[in-house]
Amino acid sequence: MLLPRQLFTLASVAHNACILSFGYFIPALSSVKAVVRKDPEAYHQWTTYWLILHLYLTIISPILHITLHPLFRLLVILWLSLPQYQGASVVYERLIVPWVDKYEERVDDAVDEAHRGVRRWIFARMGRL
Repeated sequence: MLLPRQLFTLASVAHNACILSFGYFIPALSSVKAVVRKDPEAYHQWTTYWLILHLYLTIISPILHITLHPLFRLLVILWLSLPQYQGASVVYERLIVPWVDKYEERVDDAVDEAHRGVRRWIFARMGRL
């Protein structure tokens, strides 16, 4: 009979295996297939998936300190990654596209200004050599 601690460890390992499989390995394989087969629809789906996944992992989660219950996290990964649900496309169309439409010009201006500032800084340092 499994003790509660052993059961928890087993559930944790199973959860992590599912997250790796459905969150990374299967989408990576599907992305490669889309590129090799030159399937623009699948390519768009998987590019959107990777964008949404990494926006969550690198921006939203650390800033908001969102920690989801492991089962809910697995359900979100499945919803985002499974082609029949296309959750990543839903998030992209409803959140990302409107945000880009609203702020694209400001972001582009900020990137251009940062680029000019870096160039000035580099050339100033090179002038001292």
